[in-house]
Amino acid sequence: MVELLISVGIFSVVSIAVFSTFSSGLKVLRKTKTVDLARQKILLKEERFSRELRESGPCRKKLFSGKSAKISFSGTQNYLPCRITYYFDETTQSILREVDKLSEIIAAEKDGTDLNPQRSVFMVKVESAQFSYLFLDLKKNSYIWKEEWKQDYLPVAVRLVILSQGNNYATTVFLPTA
Repeated sequence: MVELLISVGIFSVVSIAVFSTFSSGLKVLRKTKTVDLARQKILLKEERFSRELRESGPCRKKLFSGKSAKISFSGTQNYLPCRITYYFDETTQSILREVDKLSEIIAAEKDGTDLNPQRSVFMVKVESAQFSYLFLDLKKNSYIWKEEWKQDYLPVAVRLVILSQGNNYATTVFLPTA
């Protein structure tokens, strides 16, 4: 009887150890899946931004402009020409996407009225987002990154750096030449 009690006690201790090890392993697996899913979402959003920017046609200054936290460029939505704008909103800690149809931009310029763009949340849980613009400086004969783009021509490339959940995600998009 004593041997049976001892063996049941040993079995209980071993079972608890195995269960706690298995349980902590499941917690780590769930956490890893959550982190990987968040990383995949960010990478997919970066790829969508890159694709839209690469597909933008050559345009003048009125449609392409860039600042450190905002970029606007020509694009298409439902096969109609438009201006696409991405910008970082600190209050909601998200990147927002706006679309202005070209016909509405022209009408607003003629009438002097304000635009009413289609606004959507592009990416959430973003601590910071920064755009920078690459161009060839002919005086220095080298490529230089700028934080703001005011020129009439397109930059060579655009870099987007996103800080989300303590991780930096950077993508550089080289723009097509006309």
